[in-house]
Amino acid sequence: MFDNIGILYLAHYAPDEKGKYHEFDSLHKVYADYHRKICDILKKNCSNIITSNNPQIMFDFPDGINYIFSLYNRMPFRNSEIFISSVAEYYKIAYLGARPNIRALAEDKHLSKMMAVYANIPTPKWEIYSINDKIEEPSFAAPYFIKPRFGAASKYIDENSICDTWTSAKARIEYLYNQQQDVIVEEFIDGIYYTSPVLNNFNNYLFLPCVQEVSQLKGNVVTYRQKRKVDSGLYREVIQDSSVNAKIQSYSKKLFKLVQPLDYTRFDYIISKKDNRPYFIEFNVCCNLGEHSTISQSAKSLGYSYEEIILNILTSSLHRHGLITSKLYHF
Repeated sequence: MFDNIGILYLAHYAPDEKGKYHEFDSLHKVYADYHRKICDILKKNCSNIITSNNPQIMFDFPDGINYIFSLYNRMPFRNSEIFISSVAEYYKIAYLGARPNIRALAEDKHLSKMMAVYANIPTPKWEIYSINDKIEEPSFAAPYFIKPRFGAASKYIDENSICDTWTSAKARIEYLYNQQQDVIVEEFIDGIYYTSPVLNNFNNYLFLPCVQEVSQLKGNVVTYRQKRKVDSGLYREVIQDSSVNAKIQSYSKKLFKLVQPLDYTRFDYIISKKDNRPYFIEFNVCCNLGEHSTISQSAKSLGYSYEEIILNILTSSLHRHGLITSKLYHF
């Protein structure tokens, strides 16, 4: 379909240049399957494609590539999330997602919450603690929710993230310091999580139905292992209640305008049981596009197939970069 466009597909579980896949364990099976399915869709629709599972390819960039479809989220060095987009900018090569500054904004929960405050959107009170900073009690009272300031996928988040006293909160901050993590301490909001997926859709933004996430763990905590379907107890449901969708999407519409240009994203909220009010938590630029992800689950509820969803994201991005003129997969 896109014979004149050279595409580099880059993902941790994509096949390498010789067609060989990385090995994986049960913790990474969901992502391995997801990256392979994306590869199958791209190869089916794009005849001029190179695949790689090694970001080193960015230093010895292959000839004939004019678009990068990267799902590489994190690598084992600080601020790695902006590596692919930064190098692509250096080469002046079009790529999926968002520019490095927007990706950095999404990865920093402190800065993204400042954006929410600027947009007059409720967000839990918070304080930040950089590694080895003196740990002083925040200006707001317990209970607290404690997690890494940077990163995604709920790494280092579990029931111990909820701290009912400052003593336990301080111990949790020290634990994260020992894991070489900067920390954000939030006011704990007792409620239900909702995610609000958005597609650029050829600059005709599509705010998909919100998806409710309910965990059986204390405080409705959603963990890294639950998201990878290794542990049970996490349930997701597309919300049909128009009033809930309208309330959350009114906030997402404000935020999406502030983070352009951007191909797809997911804004996360928690609706408080106390006042029934949505509070912005964070947003994710390189969120999961797997077949069972919240983006796919939501779009499927509108009648779109998984392949159509991926091709909408791809072609909308290609169109945004001026590489195609067709809007064949416009939703």
